Amino acid sequence: MKHAIEVTHLTKQYGNHVVVDDMTFTVPSGHVVGLIGPNGAGKTTTMKMLLGLVAPTGGDIDLLDVTVGSRNWGDALSRVGSMIEEPPIYRNLTARQNLEYQSLAVTGGVDDRSIAEILSLVDLADRADDRPKSYSLGMKQRLGIGISLIGQPELVILDEPANGLDPAGILEIRKLLRRLPDNGTTVLVSSHQLAEVQQACDQLVVLANGRMVTQGTTQGILAGRSAHRFDLIVAHADVEAAAKALSLAEIPVVTSDSGRITVEPAADTGGRDLNQLLVGAGVFAESISQATASLEEAFLDLVNEGVNS
Repeated sequence: MKHAIEVTHLTKQYGNHVVVDDMTFTVPSGHVVGLIGPNGAGKTTTMKMLLGLVAPTGGDIDLLDVTVGSRNWGDALSRVGSMIEEPPIYRNLTARQNLEYQSLAVTGGVDDRSIAEILSLVDLADRADDRPKSYSLGMKQRLGIGISLIGQPELVILDEPANGLDPAGILEIRKLLRRLPDNGTTVLVSSHQLAEVQQACDQLVVLANGRMVTQGTTQGILAGRSAHRFDLIVAHADVEAAAKALSLAEIPVVTSDSGRITVEPAADTGGRDLNQLLVGAGVFAESISQATASLEEAFLDLVNEGVNS
């Protein structure tokens, strides 16, 4: 199976309000894919349609090689775990009992070894017999993910699992997400926390205004979105000589601050050319590096393009 999820021209409309607009993307098997976008971008609605909780207005969804709504749809859904909007926890049951209850519902029985493995995976083995009402928010989120893993699903769909967590809790969720493909589980996770998504996901699907703006790796999304800029670090005493040499060569200086000079040369001018230019002026740079856009900058650009298109 090449793709765990294939979405084609997916649309959801409530009256005259289009929530998801002609969306097309894929989730490769064995990967962690991030569905990112601002509030109102259509992330949760898209996930609900993937799970059959909301009926699409138009388009097609293939989940684990089965078309949503077809005769075998129930079989495909039984191989999917999910956590949408908030953890499905019974707060008066212990973590272990929550997992046992879910196991009875999903598999018809309780496998103590499997439950112990999940408790270990989500780092709750030492609190397995405590009730979740005593848990931190991060622990509750991890238990919710553990519940979604009952039955060894091939695909897990998680809606904002790090929402509201402190930095330590976010780090815990990120580590957990990275471990899931090692057990053969494909993950689709929605988030607006870009720094964490960048580190946890193999690919990103960027949404804006109900539309899919782009899909790719972080590196692929950043490629071509950065201006052709270089940061030059020179001694403070050499700044004036360096700026003069750059000006004579008609290379625009974007900013100059103490010993750092940022330039935007022609596309065919690289770091080696800049170094030769400075050396010719008697200036020896401590470093010359090409500047790149951050994921946040690229994300905002893409979202603005999607909203205005």
